[in-house]
Amino acid sequence: MIYKTIISFVFGIASTTMAFSQYHGFEAIDDAKVTKWIPQFQHEYFGAYHFGDSESESTLFLIFSGTEYVAQIHKGEWNSDGTAWVMQYRNLTSIKIGKDGKFSSDQYQGEFVFFDDFGESRKCLKIIDGWSGITSKKGEYELGTKYNTTLLEFFPGKFIMASIQDLDPEELQELTLEELKIMRNEIFARYGYQFRKGGQMDQYFKKTNWYRPQFSNVDDFLTSLEKKNIKLIQQAERDKKF
Repeated sequence: MIYKTIISFVFGIASTTMAFSQYHGFEAIDDAKVTKWIPQFQHEYFGAYHFGDSESESTLFLIFSGTEYVAQIHKGEWNSDGTAWVMQYRNLTSIKIGKDGKFSSDQYQGEFVFFDDFGESRKCLKIIDGWSGITSKKGEYELGTKYNTTLLEFFPGKFIMASIQDLDPEELQELTLEELKIMRNEIFARYGYQFRKGGQMDQYFKKTNWYRPQFSNVDDFLTSLEKKNIKLIQQAERDKKF
């Protein structure tokens, strides 16, 4: 993936007049400006949330595939000699979203909130003791601001749906064997998988404006949804061959 994502952290500092104790965009905020966000429909929560700033930025993607929640953190860092920006991907597990707006996973807890940012109400995900490591005290939180765009804006390629929803086996049968192969390998390409040099997939993806080969193995990056869809695509490929 070539895009760099954007983020917002909230830092806690003492104040005699206001309750500053959390983080957003490297600036302390008044906790009183953070209120619950409980929409009419839960699908309003799904999308991309931007945390931190500059080289500390990261994005949390929250997806509902149709059968399961998927949450994945995208964060970049410079390589050891500072010559390339390398993306890293971390999957959260056992995602739950309550009717009260609470968010939980095996790794992090939080809730969906509104943040009054100088009169503008921003939709956010509040994460307690987040992954940034910037919160200074136990129990402090950081806010991730929700992008006002769809997930399709963040996932490059021709077959984006393979990474954000359950694929329909019947619809896969309508694709050609070549299309199925590209769809399956595109999942790996989005993570910067290094295909065999000079091979068909290497040549195909190098013609795109988004492919950046960086890793010899991306298996640990794949979401449970992507793994499931890869199996469906492989079955469709087998059906086409026989």
